[in-house]
Amino acid sequence: MQDVVRVRRHPTARRQDTGKPSHWRKNAMAYSLILPSLVFLFAIVFYPLATGLAEGFRYHSRVQPWLTRFNGLDNYVQALHDHDVWLALRTSLIMTVGIVGLSYLLGLVSGLLLNHKFRMRGLYRALILVPWVVPPVVSYISWQWMLNDQSGLIDVLLVKLHLVDSPVLFLSNPRLAMASIIVVGVWSRFPFMMITVLAALSSIPDDLNESAALDGANRWQTFRYITMPLILPVTVVATLLQAIWTFNDFGLPFVLTGGGPANSTTPLILLAYKEAFQRFNIGYGTSLAIISMVLMLLLGAIYLRLQKKQGVYQ
Repeated sequence: MQDVVRVRRHPTARRQDTGKPSHWRKNAMAYSLILPSLVFLFAIVFYPLATGLAEGFRYHSRVQPWLTRFNGLDNYVQALHDHDVWLALRTSLIMTVGIVGLSYLLGLVSGLLLNHKFRMRGLYRALILVPWVVPPVVSYISWQWMLNDQSGLIDVLLVKLHLVDSPVLFLSNPRLAMASIIVVGVWSRFPFMMITVLAALSSIPDDLNESAALDGANRWQTFRYITMPLILPVTVVATLLQAIWTFNDFGLPFVLTGGGPANSTTPLILLAYKEAFQRFNIGYGTSLAIISMVLMLLLGAIYLRLQKKQGVYQ
């Protein structure tokens, strides 16, 4: 009877008698294997992100390092009243809409054509992937050489074919420079759109298209009422990813035009770089990068919310 009372008074003794290890001891091996990855992830992602977020609320200039201090929202208030920021934001939007829209249109057409069975289809699929496989910096430098108005391949061919009397200033004229950036961006990004569209098209059963044909639907009706609704979820994800990548693309305008002429091709992310590493305004440049990040988070949330209301993911 006394033994029973002891067990009741000391319930922990019952747990010890079971011999079952604790949660931490049981999963010690799993945690030890995950720990290096967590440390590496913290070192290259979370710590720089936290440092950048803190830097956006400070006045930090390498020209005057002794004046570094916390200044609250002053950097963001300055950005709201900065004409260069609004110009860079407009440039980012033009680049994003132009590149994403045209690359999706070209990828959709390519995917629809390559979805049919014909001779050497695999070879054409592989060749179209070349612009996406080539490293971005390599393709941008190659395009910069081809668009050069002094010895560029495109201007040389245009002059020799007597299509123009003098070299075209592709990268020196503000409008042509923006058009050149959009063309190069579409060239390097549409294969990704083509792959995603082609993957979505390959998942559509052939019975649906055959049934539509038997019911008298033409190709446009089949595409509008069957193909497009079925590939719409993939379209949403692909265009959203491309919009985020294009809005934050630093290499394309930096390598191709350097942001010129007269800042006409300077997107927000490139302006943040110039403020931080050319004008040495570390705090202000970081705040511009944070604004870019917040805009992309809002874009993703709004875009997915609207598509969910339309029943895309139901």
